[in-house]
Amino acid sequence: MTASKLHILHTNDIHSHFHQMPYIAGGIRKLKQESQAQGEFVVTVDLGDHADRMNPITEGTWGRANIEIMNATGYQFASVGNNEGLTFPKDIFLSFYDEAKFQVICANLIDSETNQLPRLMKPYFIQQVGPLRVCWISVTAPFPVYDLLGWIVMDPISTVQEIVTDVRDQVDLVVLLSHTGLRMDHQFAQEVKGIDIILGAHTHDLLETGIHVEDTFIIQTGKFGQYLGQTTVEFDTQTKGIISIKGTCHPTQSFPAAPDIVELIAQQERAASEVLSPAITFLEHDFNISWVEESPLGNLLAEGIRDWVGSEVAMVNAGTLLFSLSRGSVTRKDLLALCPHPINPCKISIKGKFLRNILEEALTDESIHREIRGLGFRGKVMGWMCVDGMSLRYDKRRAEGERIESILVQDQPLEEDRIYSIGTLDMFTFGFIFPLFRKAEKIDYFLPEFIRDVLEKELQSTDALARSSKTRWIHV
Repeated sequence: MTASKLHILHTNDIHSHFHQMPYIAGGIRKLKQESQAQGEFVVTVDLGDHADRMNPITEGTWGRANIEIMNATGYQFASVGNNEGLTFPKDIFLSFYDEAKFQVICANLIDSETNQLPRLMKPYFIQQVGPLRVCWISVTAPFPVYDLLGWIVMDPISTVQEIVTDVRDQVDLVVLLSHTGLRMDHQFAQEVKGIDIILGAHTHDLLETGIHVEDTFIIQTGKFGQYLGQTTVEFDTQTKGIISIKGTCHPTQSFPAAPDIVELIAQQERAASEVLSPAITFLEHDFNISWVEESPLGNLLAEGIRDWVGSEVAMVNAGTLLFSLSRGSVTRKDLLALCPHPINPCKISIKGKFLRNILEEALTDESIHREIRGLGFRGKVMGWMCVDGMSLRYDKRRAEGERIESILVQDQPLEEDRIYSIGTLDMFTFGFIFPLFRKAEKIDYFLPEFIRDVLEKELQSTDALARSSKTRWIHV
């Protein structure tokens, strides 16, 4: 028996952590050179969420910087993550990969206008790697809100099952590039027979040496480019049978930084700065944000969301805004730093009694100081609940759940059984932070704009700036 090896070098969920990219490139090049010197084979892939608009380099270049760096690094295949598919407007996303020198794979994201995959994207790709025929398949997480952006997102399990059924007899190795999360990766391994390897993403799990589930090897490299994955397939060159599959995750900063990537990042940073640096408005005085009490900047955002979605009232947590704004010019770069979250405004219809209970819960110290991770939130804590369209009389000395004395909605007492429209953040609709939001009668999402786009509009309104100092929460 004559054996050889295929090394798959893989990254996932880098989220525009550009400072890691020179080390990733250095690692890919070093491992590739060492493996090829032994006569072994190497393929490089990224599993999606490479781009993240919280970073000014990505925001200022509409992700072109990410593509340039991926090209220079030497990736051969890439998946589509939800940060690419959901946070970029459709017209931008459709041209996002125009300059890519790698093949983009995603089988379950369909353009609702053409009923076809986006241009330049393939559902799978069969590659000859030495004596092996390898099928690369990819799917992305099936968020329902894709339809609001003009996409149809297909069920990942059935989509992959159909492809594997069609290609399994034609290839020696099936590799799934999965941006659906570890739980669904387990489902793939259990329900879809014929997948040899799942390179995972989305849930930021670090599986340092991988795991075996049924007959499938699963590995994921954590988040933010902290690790570079190396999955090694040893195979018989004559029979093309798989002898073993092993994985490891290398700390990226254990590799030398690639100087050309350092310089390329610096170039892209300068280009992005030119786009984001012009002033959008000038503030005549400071606008404060507090995470523990009512403040003008939080009120301004709440009013902006209410106006944006056309609701009766609005609620937004102060922790969404990361710092106060000082007197002077405000740029798009300032707004990005102030409000970096890929979070969209939405409108919820819910009964008054649930609204009251949510507001009571928001008044608790546990809620105000609660640390939030995930759901698109890039801040630290929940913070004070900023509101608009209503005024509340409350007493924090009273027992939790009984602190609100009265609520006026547009100068009328809150009616417990009446349905109210609330402008708020899409992260609340999942019910993880305030479970009573699951009682909503209706939810309307407003995409693709982020809440920083709402704030940009409000900061340019002299009247809105003046109204932001009006007290909504009245302590008695």
